[in-house]
Amino acid sequence: MVDSTSPDRGIKWECIQKEGYKIYQSGRHIKGNFIRVFAPDSPYEDEQGKVKVVVYLHGFALCMPRFYQQHLERLVKKRRYYVLFPDFQKSKYPNKIEDETKGKGTEEKNYFGFYSSLVRDLIVKGDSFAIDDFFSEEQKESESVPGIEGKLSQPSRFAYLRVALALLLLIAIIKLIYWFKGTYGKHLINLIDTVFLSLVQKPRKWMENAIALTEQAWGKLCEENHELEQKEIDVYVFGHSLGGLLALSWPAYITPAQQKFSAKQIITADPAPSTEMGIPPIAVWILKLFQSPFTAAPIKISDSGSKLNVPVGIMHGAADKIVKPQSWVKRSFWQRKPNFDYIASQHKKIYFSLSNEETQPPLVAFHNQAVTETKYFSDALFENFGGVKHGANAYNYQYIWPGLHLVVQEEARADELLDQFPLETIQVTGTLPDKPPNFKPIAIAILVVLALFGFGYCFLHYGTVGLQATKIGL
Repeated sequence: MVDSTSPDRGIKWECIQKEGYKIYQSGRHIKGNFIRVFAPDSPYEDEQGKVKVVVYLHGFALCMPRFYQQHLERLVKKRRYYVLFPDFQKSKYPNKIEDETKGKGTEEKNYFGFYSSLVRDLIVKGDSFAIDDFFSEEQKESESVPGIEGKLSQPSRFAYLRVALALLLLIAIIKLIYWFKGTYGKHLINLIDTVFLSLVQKPRKWMENAIALTEQAWGKLCEENHELEQKEIDVYVFGHSLGGLLALSWPAYITPAQQKFSAKQIITADPAPSTEMGIPPIAVWILKLFQSPFTAAPIKISDSGSKLNVPVGIMHGAADKIVKPQSWVKRSFWQRKPNFDYIASQHKKIYFSLSNEETQPPLVAFHNQAVTETKYFSDALFENFGGVKHGANAYNYQYIWPGLHLVVQEEARADELLDQFPLETIQVTGTLPDKPPNFKPIAIAILVVLALFGFGYCFLHYGTVGLQATKIGL
């Protein structure tokens, strides 16, 4: 990888040449200013001479490009689009491409001890506390590397304290609940720890950071290529899970000075209607208990959807258990209308992919349809966190990838894709199928009630008989 430093701003801009495209990179995950840019050597231009730019927004804690690598490479190498992948969350992922494949399966760490020490220092050291003291030497070195600035502010000491206390309790509960599923519990804690530094920020800051990183990286790219600076661009925003919500909220946060990066169309995969969805509910409850910044001011489509006036497509999995599709089309008790109806656009559509149990292996329309690889963490984690992926499958080839491509190529509008997907082994529908009645919870509830009644009857009956016998004996 070749390094270059912009003399005017001191920005480190790394570049590596691949077959048919270049990868540019600036910033560091732990600093919250990481962005990777995929630039084709021979970019596609439409009839008006415009180039196509895709802003690719990751899911919660999936901040590393490796999780979506096959799609990113396909967009730049085969489709010849510019692709920008900003890590809008602070995270502890490796920055080097070669380190992304190493994984964390064998890593052992005393997380309870780590956060106990962090809480102690936050209380004892007061204003002299420095979060850098808890970084490894490698992390400290990467934080000192000059990069694109982004737009994350420095959190207060009390923000760190709230989140550290919450994670202490969360770690204890996870260890207790998953005593017999130690691998899953360990990797769940590991995943949350990876993005600990982002939980001290309000989600609004993530949104602003994603836009700022995109704007600044494009400006740096144009410095490298003055011809590109003269080109008009069409921007399309794609996001998965949490990134899907941020994509849908993109128009609400673009400032007048950033209009160049306004989305022409927006298309998402399994988006969350709120930043409080898409992560384990127990984590949200505990973070709320300690009033963490992450849960203090969530982004909700019910707030940002009113600004969404461009064509919108939502590609959801009917079997998604992380962000259930019902959360988009069914009205919850405390809402006036379903979340999908808060989107102001007159050109909007939600699609539902169905599972196919007849294939080998079975195809499940789970949450991680857009992901192409989850090897960085264990399968035990992703079996319960959106679905395991060891490579692209039918949902990528027949659903997610062509959906985005058709929109960017303007072969179909985001709300007119239903008959355009090249389906072979999966099905996609425009209405959410009714779920078959699940009598198991009802049966369990009935058995519990009957057991309680039986216990109560036995206690009263035999207790009364025993008492009478005692009296007779007396």
